[in-house]
Amino acid sequence: MIAERFNTYRFADYKEKVIDLLKRVTTLSVGTTEVVRGMEKAER
Repeated sequence: MIAERFNTYRFADYKEKVIDLLKRVTTLSVGTTEVVRGMEKAER
């Protein structure tokens, strides 16, 4: 059912929202990595 809807989904209609979401997820991921590395250094 999801696959059927996805095939009719118009990516172009939501391109800007998808790009914004990817940027936000990437920023969060990088920030999380920095925090974890900082915690690992603090443990030593």
